Amino acid sequence: MDKEKSLRWLKVGLGLTILSSTVPFNIKRENVPDLKIASQINLTGTLVSQTKEVHSIANVSIVKESSIRESVRKAISMAGDLDFIKPGDTVLVKPNVNSDDPYPGTTNPEVIRELVSMCYEKGAKKVIIADRSGVSWQNTLRNMEKTGIAQAGRSVGADVLALDNEEWIMVKPEKTKYWVNGFRIPKIVTEVDHLINVAVVKTHSIADFSMSLKNFVGFIHMSDRMFMHSSGNLKEMIAELNLAFNPKLNILDASKVFVSGGPDRGEVKIPMMIIAGDDRVAVDITGLALLRSLGTTPAIQSRDIWSHPQIKRAIELEIGIKNHSSIKFTGSNVDIAQIEHLSE
Repeated sequence: MDKEKSLRWLKVGLGLTILSSTVPFNIKRENVPDLKIASQINLTGTLVSQTKEVHSIANVSIVKESSIRESVRKAISMAGDLDFIKPGDTVLVKPNVNSDDPYPGTTNPEVIRELVSMCYEKGAKKVIIADRSGVSWQNTLRNMEKTGIAQAGRSVGADVLALDNEEWIMVKPEKTKYWVNGFRIPKIVTEVDHLINVAVVKTHSIADFSMSLKNFVGFIHMSDRMFMHSSGNLKEMIAELNLAFNPKLNILDASKVFVSGGPDRGEVKIPMMIIAGDDRVAVDITGLALLRSLGTTPAIQSRDIWSHPQIKRAIELEIGIKNHSSIKFTGSNVDIAQIEHLSE
């Protein structure tokens, strides 16, 4: 993709102001080794809001077939398929590679393999799998290889990109309240045609849960992540950083889930399900309902599902749908009535 096209995609899809690398932060970052900011991309003024991406009805599929391969294919098909991919397009896939732990600490490699295959079947020219692991697991490529995600992607033709030493651009979405000085995202996000978000269904010891919204923490610079975790507004800031990303599809890997603990270790249950949809709020509400159906932490089991700070702030920012009546559930071999009830 040429520079003009990539900037146009960013401008229409993200609703951002891109800043130069001189924007000050109230934290020290000079000891972070992977700081390499691309300062050549500078746009000024207020760009198009992401509000237009919100649909009045969000379609969410929940599928349990005899294999992960079948579940991924059917869930994606029921959620609207990959028809947005045109021949020659480049697709960026964002898995959860927060650590070097096997799924559900990270995304199931089988999910990644099948998704990449489907992208190429639609005519994609290139598929890139990219992430940046957490502060305690600094070598992302090693983590991708240890979990099998790198091998799974490469086996069907994907490129694997560890973001540890890649270029970053500073952005400041206009609606942010807690990211006063903005934050940095990978430059590669501006250079692709489509972004697909492949998260995990799991509880999180600090954020309560980690699903599609939180998955994009792996797409902000490490020092910004550290700042966010020490801010006292972690959950709201997770929602706000999602203003910088416009995924065409969100997939929740629920082949295995954490019903307590997390993000890397926890109590495991095995639903063998895949959830898919184009609305992050709707998808995460569905994942929370699934956890409630399995029995989970008091923070999720007993709380009003729509009052979680991640969800509440995302709704305020118009990142996703606003209420239960806006979700249209479809399923295969799943108790949809139970999920609908637990998502109210």
